[in-house]
Amino acid sequence: MKKKGFFLFLLIMFPVLLFLFLKGFGTNQFSIPIYYSNGIGDTLRQVTCLERDSEQYIVKNPQLVLGVTKVIHFERMDGPVLKSRLEELEKVQDVFYDNSEIQMFTYLNNASIQTNAITGYNQRIRFMDQFWHFQALDSNSWSNLKHCGLVMSELDNRVVLVDAKNQIRGYYNIMEREETDRLILELRILQTIDIENE
Repeated sequence: MKKKGFFLFLLIMFPVLLFLFLKGFGTNQFSIPIYYSNGIGDTLRQVTCLERDSEQYIVKNPQLVLGVTKVIHFERMDGPVLKSRLEELEKVQDVFYDNSEIQMFTYLNNASIQTNAITGYNQRIRFMDQFWHFQALDSNSWSNLKHCGLVMSELDNRVVLVDAKNQIRGYYNIMEREETDRLILELRILQTIDIENE
């Protein structure tokens, strides 16, 4: 009978002791990848303008300033899919709009969509100018930034996360709610890492 009581006691205490040990000596360390740490390699071989050095790939484009984390979205067509993407991006804005170290950019291909097409969504979506920036680019500049700068394919309509050092940290299909949640989580992780490194 005493043996059963002792084993029952151990069975109950083991999870408690494990929890206390992990809380006292463990660390919760989350990280998000840094893309292309050994260069672009064979990625998008058909895009000839990509720099294919064997060093960490850094986005070099005057559109993307250093010092702030950037959420970047490209758009070339108006319609219901655009509205869905803007609604998902608004969720990101709602979480980070007051953080001066994060900015969101939507680049429009002005050959097929104008800025006033976006502002027409103002009744349903609130755009905060200090956080969410819209810029219309000519087709060549738009394509150059998307393909040659941010390593995106022609069919790719994902959102790109670029850190303050202009390293690509993630691609997200914001048509899926889980991907928007992942973007928000990884932005939080990136901000925690930046604070720890100060």
